[in-house]
Amino acid sequence: MRVITIAAFCILLAVSAFAQSDRGTITGTVTDQDGGVVPGAAVVAVNTDNGAKYETVTTTTGNYTLAEVPVGIYNLSVELTGFGRFRQEGIRIFVAQTARIDAKLKVGALAEEVNVVADASMLKTENAEIASSITSENLNELPLNFGARGNQAAAAIRNPYTFVNLVPSGSISSYSSIKLNGAPLNTYQIRVEGMEANNNRLVIRIDQVQPSVEALEEMTVHTSNFSAEYGSVAGGVFNLVAKSGTNKFRGSAFEYFVNEAFGAGIPYTNDGNGKLLRPRNRRSNFGGTLGGPIKHDKTFFFFSFEEFRQIETKSGLLATMPTDKMRAGDFSEALTGRVIGTDPLGRPIMENAIYDPRTTRLAPNGQIVRDPFPGNLIPAALLDPVALKMQNYIPKATHSGIINNWDQSFPAASRTLIPSIKVDHNFSSIGGKLSVYFSRYYGPHFNGSDGLPVPITAVRDIPVSTYTTRVSYDWTLSPTTLLDVRYGYLRHYNPDGPIPGVRNFDPVKELGLVGALNGNGFPIIPSGVTSTGAASTTGLFSNTGGGFSLGTAVGGSIPATRKPAVQASLTHARNSHTYKTGFEWRNDELTGAPIIAGANYTFNVQQSGLPSTNGQNLGGANVGLPYASFLMGLVNSATVSNPADPHWRKPTAGVYAQDTWKIKSNLTLDYGLRWDY
Repeated sequence: MRVITIAAFCILLAVSAFAQSDRGTITGTVTDQDGGVVPGAAVVAVNTDNGAKYETVTTTTGNYTLAEVPVGIYNLSVELTGFGRFRQEGIRIFVAQTARIDAKLKVGALAEEVNVVADASMLKTENAEIASSITSENLNELPLNFGARGNQAAAAIRNPYTFVNLVPSGSISSYSSIKLNGAPLNTYQIRVEGMEANNNRLVIRIDQVQPSVEALEEMTVHTSNFSAEYGSVAGGVFNLVAKSGTNKFRGSAFEYFVNEAFGAGIPYTNDGNGKLLRPRNRRSNFGGTLGGPIKHDKTFFFFSFEEFRQIETKSGLLATMPTDKMRAGDFSEALTGRVIGTDPLGRPIMENAIYDPRTTRLAPNGQIVRDPFPGNLIPAALLDPVALKMQNYIPKATHSGIINNWDQSFPAASRTLIPSIKVDHNFSSIGGKLSVYFSRYYGPHFNGSDGLPVPITAVRDIPVSTYTTRVSYDWTLSPTTLLDVRYGYLRHYNPDGPIPGVRNFDPVKELGLVGALNGNGFPIIPSGVTSTGAASTTGLFSNTGGGFSLGTAVGGSIPATRKPAVQASLTHARNSHTYKTGFEWRNDELTGAPIIAGANYTFNVQQSGLPSTNGQNLGGANVGLPYASFLMGLVNSATVSNPADPHWRKPTAGVYAQDTWKIKSNLTLDYGLRWDY
């Protein structure tokens, strides 16, 4: 029984594990001038900015520990009747790190004072943790402005996690794909104001739950041997602490901007006035802070606001649209005159020839053959009325030729803002300290643009918002015992779906399309379908990415992450050791529902091609054209005997309305054992 009791005690207590969640620690030993330990001495640390006091007494072995000390600069004093006062100023406390201040008292009156001006020892003798810290001043000096977002190269609001590039074994790429110690994505943990704040639904977008750089006091990245209280972690821990108000009002204002007038033009272009084209590109990252006392030495506030705006026009890009002749069913321009083979009837197969599906039959050798349209011209009677109405939304070519004949130009505006506020209050009568923090990330954006008009555009609307709330209370139960209790709540809302003009499109009324899988929504023609094969050589509806989509190919969803959490820890100093025990409860909840979208229709070369060539090596050439299949309304059908058949009423796939889905993890308990001597 005794062995079980001791084992349970060891699991709950981490001996000398001074590192606190988002706070720091001051520890040391008090001795007299002869080296003897001094028990019962009063130790007081005072924050130089807001006057907050943190008090304890030395144990019977002369040791003391001030736990859960917020980051900042402190003055430390040690007093005991019969000895002169010891005082050390300018002690900087970092996130989750320990400053050791050993004091030596001399016999004398309290009026006699020994004032030490040396810095606190940064030599870690209390634990073997490896961590890197950066303060707000240094973080603001890093080149964070207008950082590119992965392959899209779109600028963004300043990202504090970029600091990980300066941390040994750390890296960040794309949006916010963070890796520490070579571990996979999402094996690290991010803590804002001491509580977990990971984006578990979309691990590459941790920036969507970030605080503002301007609101941060300090950030520490723990990469090895960190405290046992950080559970469920493999790669490392990010600890972010927000700024607090002080006894003096302080504030800041900033703006970083970009304007096309200060940039170089696009080479080999002309704006009509003999100058190079300078597409509109205006970026601004601005904001400010204000903090100060609500009541001197009692209550403080700190407010921060940061916003990023980009007004940009993507131009100078060339894409491909069907020519006027092709829009009327005349694909004679696509013929190259190149013979790429012979069909089962001994007739030459011409590159990019289109075939009449009404003539489908078996050849003597058993293969399926068709007759080509004379002159590569589709008769008007075969042009599907739904396809023609849909074609009216497709932009016309702006240049001659059958490839690169359309100026692809579109706006690329974005906006992100992060307001936050923190309020601190000292209950001096009961030795308690309350802190409340709230921030909101608001970053509505799109998946990128294609320059196509509503309702055929594939642009998706993504109005992201994240709310982060933290409440913490520190209660000094005795000079050597401290209770820390916290509550946190994070809500991440990340809808992703077609913009209203696409989502609410009525295909029956506007196109005459009946029999779709869902009511509203522009019919989806996935990317590359209308440009498969011949697109790159014949100029059929395509771009450099391999083909435009008509309608939003992703039906979309409305996911929401909710993360309530509770923490409590008890720290007690006794003799030469400091004990800490506690628990953490988190509930990761993900809910969502799909957004209804239109049905999918697939077109390819087979519907207007020669079936006998299936699987045949044509030397890189093509037979049949996807856009010709589209104009005839041939959906997923290799054999069509009746041109009046309502092919558009046969979608190949679709997105259905579904019940709300939910993934919920009720309780996570983490524990660990650690001994630092």
